[in-house]
Amino acid sequence: MPNRPDAPRDARSLALAGLGDRIRRLRVARGMDQVELAEHAELDAEHLEKVERGDATPSLDVLAQVATALDVGLSELFSDIKPGPAVVVLRGNEVPTVDSGGMALQVLTPRSVIPGLYAARYRILPTTSGVRPVRHEGHDWLYVLDGKLHVEFDHESTTLRAGDSVSFSARVPHRLSALGDRPAEFLAVGAALLNSPRCEG
Repeated sequence: MPNRPDAPRDARSLALAGLGDRIRRLRVARGMDQVELAEHAELDAEHLEKVERGDATPSLDVLAQVATALDVGLSELFSDIKPGPAVVVLRGNEVPTVDSGGMALQVLTPRSVIPGLYAARYRILPTTSGVRPVRHEGHDWLYVLDGKLHVEFDHESTTLRAGDSVSFSARVPHRLSALGDRPAEFLAVGAALLNSPRCEG
């Protein structure tokens, strides 16, 4: 994920703007209180309360757990764009990067064109433990742009290099990390199963 020296200094703040409020609204729409959401997401309720108030910045793996518990795609936590336009163009210098805990994320698809579909660009540093094991409804496809991406499933694992890809049911718990001394950069494309039952656990 290229660094842009000329990008606005507050791009991260813009990307996180309204995050807590969107989580709260999604939670309330599902009839859940903070304690219930925290339990489903396996998080501390006090930390979740701070995230909703905007007093704490969650890591990407925490956001993934929250999205899974809410049964939504990760991109829905970052955008209020509603389904509607047939075409949405995102210019490269307009997509904010959220950096947290050795990982960086760019959400590339607003939910306006194909509901249930998301695409994101990730960068994981080799100095971090990577993304904690997560699972959710739908299917994921990962394509490595640079570095080595290690993907661990329940009973197997694989290492992907630039040009390699993997497809899998997202209901299978999966953990992502970078191997070697370079960051792993990859594209993630996922298709949620709309109106599907929430994944247990």
